[in-house]
Amino acid sequence: MEQSNDRTLGDLSQTSGTNRAGSTGMSDDASMAQSSMKDRARELAGNAQEKLADVGSNVRERAGNLKDSLADALETGAEKLRAKGGSQDGTLAGATGSSSMALEDGRVAQVSNRVAGGMDATADWLRQADLDGLGKSIEAQVKEHPGRSLLIAAGLGYLLGKALRK
Repeated sequence: MEQSNDRTLGDLSQTSGTNRAGSTGMSDDASMAQSSMKDRARELAGNAQEKLADVGSNVRERAGNLKDSLADALETGAEKLRAKGGSQDGTLAGATGSSSMALEDGRVAQVSNRVAGGMDATADWLRQADLDGLGKSIEAQVKEHPGRSLLIAAGLGYLLGKALRK
């Protein structure tokens, strides 16, 4: 019986040797498949990176156009504000000299000119601003002063809506 056990162990060792040799062939196939998958993953990553770069350039271009449009709208709004704000003699545009709407010393015209000057300065700043720096600056302002930022955004939206509507 010991002899049959020895043969069985010998048969098992030969069988396991065959399995080891067979698995070596399988590991070559697996490594080739793994290499092929790595190449495919690199190709997909490269394609995705190219698409992201294209999207990024499109976003930058649109942001630049939007920046210029916003600056134009601010300048247009400033011109309209100056036109409606007051005439040279200190009365409201369209007011009669005998009405109670006449204001002394052109205070309305002065305020209108100051606001319009601020809008023009903002338009100039927007035209010269760096988009990356602008984004970081706006993000910092919103984090530090969220209420003020919300009010400014609402005010700008209202002014732009008025300017673009007419």
